[in-house]
Order: sequence, then structure tokens, then C-alpha cells
Amino acid sequence: MIESGYAGRNSDGGIFKVSAMKYWITHGGFDIPSPSPLTYDETNSPFPYYFAADEAFPLSQYLLRPYSKRTLDNVKRIFNYRLSRGRKTIECAFGMAAEKFQVLNGPIRCRKVESVNDIIKAVCILHNYVRKREGIVYRPTDTQENHEIAAVGIDTIIPSQVTINERSSANTIRNYLSNYFLSPLASLPWQWKYTVPEIRNTIRYDTTT
Repeated sequence: MIESGYAGRNSDGGIFKVSAMKYWITHGGFDIPSPSPLTYDETNSPFPYYFAADEAFPLSQYLLRPYSKRTLDNVKRIFNYRLSRGRKTIECAFGMAAEKFQVLNGPIRCRKVESVNDIIKAVCILHNYVRKREGIVYRPTDTQENHEIAAVGIDTIIPSQVTINERSSANTIRNYLSNYFLSPLASLPWQWKYTVPEIRNTIRYDTTT
């Protein structure tokens, strides 16, 4: 979905609030799958599909944003890190499009707003076409083998007990996902090092073959 034409002075959250995208999300217009259990979740609780957003957007059941920096603890820091890794893909997509299509690197010199919108939409379509035809499969350079699991003292990070159902609030859903990111199979071996400085020197990696 491509939606353009809003004034740059408007906030991201304000634009999303009046966007057609939000309307169709909240009215079931998108073919979003039904909630399903997270891959390594032992509770097997159905978890809703969601969009990853930054602090400019409102928290909702279908749109998760980072925790406020004013109330961070280690569990929340790890969640913010994991959410930012997902959002990084979005930021990289725009960077690649701007690198290939120079028209995005400055004011678009058209008097008609309709022409500007058409140019932006054409760039998005051409970007996707080029990526599918000539794109290189993304392979993270900072990952380690999947069988490496970080061992952190239980007294360092203790998640709270959270359960979810179809009526759970957005905050409860976010807290549930935060706990999930701490589980042995769902955690990243290096997430502790990047988010919890005080335990950087206590991290141990268990490698199995």
C-alpha cells in the first residue's frame, strides 16, 4: 500500500491517524492473518500480527511502539532493541530507494500535487521491481549461530508473569512479547550485550553441536 500527499509539517502519528491505511486496518480491509502462537512460545497462546513503529505512533493491539525512555528497565530495553531491529529494515528500504532514485534527495520540482504523488508511487513500484529482479538476499553480519544461547543470571532479569487473550490491552500484548524475547530460544545471543551494559562482562555463551 502506498499513501502519499500529506504535508511534511504534519507528525507521523497525526498522518497515520487520518490515513486510509489506519481505516482499513481497523475495519478489516487488509488480509491480515488471525492471531497465532509465536514460534517458540511454550504457552501456545495466539498472538496478534502487528506493525512495528517508532515513538511517533500510538500504541495499539495491531501497532507496537517502543517503551518510553523514562520508564526503562532491562526487560523493556531488550524489547526496544528487538523492535528497532525490525524497523531497521524499513529505514534501509527508504535509504536504498533514495540512493537509486535521486528525485527523493531534494524538493520534487512539480507544481501539481498529483504529479508529485504519482512520482512517489512510481518510485515505490520501481524500487520493489528492481529489488525482486536484481536484489541480493539480506544476510545480517552481526548474527551468530542459532545454537548459541546466552546465559544470564536469573537474578539479573526477571520477567513478570503475563497472559494474553483476544481482549488483552495493547500494553499487555507488548509486555507479553517483551517476556517472549527473554526466552532461551527466542532471545538473541548478543541482545544482552547491546542493551544491558552492567552485565556485559558476565555473559556466557553455551555452544552445542
